[in-house]
Amino acid sequence: MDTTRPLCSQEIHSFLLWMPNWIGDVVLTLPVIQSLRRAYPVARISVVVKSPSDELLLGHPAINTVLTLPSGSENGFWQKVKFARNLKKFNFDVGVVFPNSFGSAFLLSLTGVKCRLGYTTDGRDILLTHPVKTTSRLKKEQYRVEYFFKILSSLKLDIPDREFSPLIQQEGDITTREVLLDMGLDEDEEFLTLHPGTSKVERGWHAERFGILCQKLIKEDGMRLVLLGTEKESQLLNRIKNSSQAGAIKIIPPVNLRVLTGLLRKSRLFIGNDSGMMHLAAMVGIPVLGIFGPGSPATTGPYMAMEKQELVTKNFSCSPCRQRFFKECQPSPLNKPYCLEDITVKDVHEAVRRMLKRY
Repeated sequence: MDTTRPLCSQEIHSFLLWMPNWIGDVVLTLPVIQSLRRAYPVARISVVVKSPSDELLLGHPAINTVLTLPSGSENGFWQKVKFARNLKKFNFDVGVVFPNSFGSAFLLSLTGVKCRLGYTTDGRDILLTHPVKTTSRLKKEQYRVEYFFKILSSLKLDIPDREFSPLIQQEGDITTREVLLDMGLDEDEEFLTLHPGTSKVERGWHAERFGILCQKLIKEDGMRLVLLGTEKESQLLNRIKNSSQAGAIKIIPPVNLRVLTGLLRKSRLFIGNDSGMMHLAAMVGIPVLGIFGPGSPATTGPYMAMEKQELVTKNFSCSPCRQRFFKECQPSPLNKPYCLEDITVKDVHEAVRRMLKRY
C-alpha cells in the first residue's frame, strides 16, 4: 500500500477492524461494515473484538474472521500487546480503529497494518496514516453510525446500509424453538421482552418500577412477559419475576448472542434501558421501547425506522453526559440521576400501549 496516494484509488485485499468495547456500539458499526463489504466484495475483512461481542460477529455475513481480544482481569496490557504483534503475519492492508482511545490505536499500530484510519482523539495523530479530525461537540452530538462511518471517509464509500444483514447460525447453536420450549413457551406464543439491566446501575431505570410495569402489563393488558439479562443480573431478574403471579414471567436462560437475536425476533415488542440489548432488538427489526436517562436518543438511539420505536426520555439539557456518577449532577434520594428518576411507570406504560396499538 502507498500511503501517499488516495486510499480509494488503490487495490485493497484485506481490512483489520478494531471494534468498540460495548455491544451497542458494535451493533452500530455493522451498517458501516456492510457498506465496506459492498464496496470491497472480495476483500478479507477481519475484526478484533472483545467477548461477548465476538459471539455476534461470528455469525455476520460481511465478516470473514473474528479475532477475540484478550480481556478480563487475567489479561493485562502485555497480553494485549502480544496478541496485537501476533497479527503481523497476516499483512493487513488497511486498519480501522473505531474506539477513541490512545490504547486501541497503539495496539492497531503494533499489528503492522500499512494504512491506519481513525479519529485524532487522545493525541493519536502519530499512530494513524489517515487521521480524521473530530471535535468534542461531534463526539457528543453526532449519531453513532454516522460518527463511525466518517472514519472511513478516505475510502469514499457511498452510505451506511439502512438494514442489518441477518446473522448466520453457527454449528452447535441451540435452536430458538428448543429455548422457548425449555422456558415453557409454545413456539407461536406471543410475548413481550423486557431488559431491566444495564452496564452501570446508575444508567438503568428502577428495578422496582420494572416490576410494577410487569404487573400492569400482565393484569391490565393480558401480556406474557419474558425477562432478558446476564448471569450477573439473575438476582435482579428473579426479584422482578417473583413480584408477579407464578408462571406469568419467564427468564431467558444463558445463551450466546446469536441465539439471543433469534429469541428477540420472536418477541412482539422489546422494552428496556438504553443498552446493548436494545440495539440487538433493533438489529432484528422488532419494535423497540427504549428508556433514556444519561444517554441521548440523538446519538445512541436504535438504528431503525422511527415508526418502530418509542423513546421515553425527559430530554434533560445535560444529556448525553460523561456518566461520571455523581460528580456532574446530584443523585436522587434513591441514588439515580434525575433524568431517570423523573420517568414514571405511567410514562413507560402509556408508551407500551401506544406501540401495542400500532403493532
